Amino acid sequence: MSALELQNLQVRYGGGWLQGPEHVAVQSASLTLDFGEIVGLIGESGSGKTSLLLAALGLVPSNGQVRLLGQDLRSQNRAGLRGLRAKAQMIFQDPASMLNPGWSIREHLHESAALHQPERDPTHIVGKVARQVGLELRLDSLPGQLSGGEMRRAGVARVLLAEPQLIIADEPTAGLDAALRADLIDLILAAQSPQRALLIVSHDLALVRYACQRVWVMLEGEIVESVAVSDLGRIEHHPYTARLLASAGLPHQEAP
Repeated sequence: MSALELQNLQVRYGGGWLQGPEHVAVQSASLTLDFGEIVGLIGESGSGKTSLLLAALGLVPSNGQVRLLGQDLRSQNRAGLRGLRAKAQMIFQDPASMLNPGWSIREHLHESAALHQPERDPTHIVGKVARQVGLELRLDSLPGQLSGGEMRRAGVARVLLAEPQLIIADEPTAGLDAALRADLIDLILAAQSPQRALLIVSHDLALVRYACQRVWVMLEGEIVESVAVSDLGRIEHHPYTARLLASAGLPHQEAP
């Protein structure tokens, strides 16, 4: 069983007389993410990365097959979808949008603990996760009192409390300086286990190269290359992958 499997995924928007011309955001994407893997999805803005993620979680209509945690999304009712999404958690690029400005970080984490681990003492597990992400001294702060890096850490803490089998990190280090980027990605990587899959979505090839075992390269709605990180720059690549490598200052070979 795979954590995520997409077969000939297509996502289209519009096309109705009230919706304007049809736009194909994802076309015929097929990929598999296994438990224990850390895979990167890289592509420029508008390449279809977000639409692919939303379709993978059943949040937008799509064609093709989506199997999430071994379950076909088309066969799930509302309760089944909620259960799958609870075990497939996303770390958002803008964590502030997912935090109530009037709640302390402690209140946010207690809510997550009560939702995902209702049988356990929330004070104990919240304290443990707060120490894990380095927020034990900021639990009584409001979101507006945190730095951007601290808000990202709060987002990671909420995800960890769900004990997910799949973590999707959507541009997790965007807007952070180099030191904070390294700290945050190491924090996310520390959550990996053989029973969990991690998908890191980014436009930063150097970060993906550091963190991941495999890379999917997406361009104009298509997965144009799937390559092991160890092979980056050592084989002939799709021209777009070669351009990404060149822009990151990495060695590359371009396919003829």
